[in-house]
Amino acid sequence: DNRARRFSVCCQGGSIMDEKRQYRRRSLVYNLQVVDRNTGEIVGRVANLSPQGLMLITTDRLVQDAQLDLSIALPEKIFNRDRIECSAQCMWCKRNAATDFYEVGLQVSEVTDRDIEAIVALITKYRLLD
Repeated sequence: DNRARRFSVCCQGGSIMDEKRQYRRRSLVYNLQVVDRNTGEIVGRVANLSPQGLMLITTDRLVQDAQLDLSIALPEKIFNRDRIECSAQCMWCKRNAATDFYEVGLQVSEVTDRDIEAIVALITKYRLLD
């Protein structure tokens, strides 16, 4: 169907990537703000994402295997929502010596089908061409 085709085009890549990833992460023209749903604190900004994970840029080091409940602000309403909500596990965290920020790899562990559709629409509309 057409939704499956859009998902394939926007999320699956043609380049070699980490073999553990099913879908290629895509960089967006926006750096979306990410908030901890439990505390309301800003966690960081999205560097890239897919329906299964994202790379977060943050000022704070995150502990590997930490579970996070996240809310990602959208640049505009998508499917009548202004945020994507998900839970994710920290897979790795490394400091970028050039920027002094931390880059964090997060694997999405819980997300609704509706939020997956919003992620796919977001990537389709706002991804950087590569």
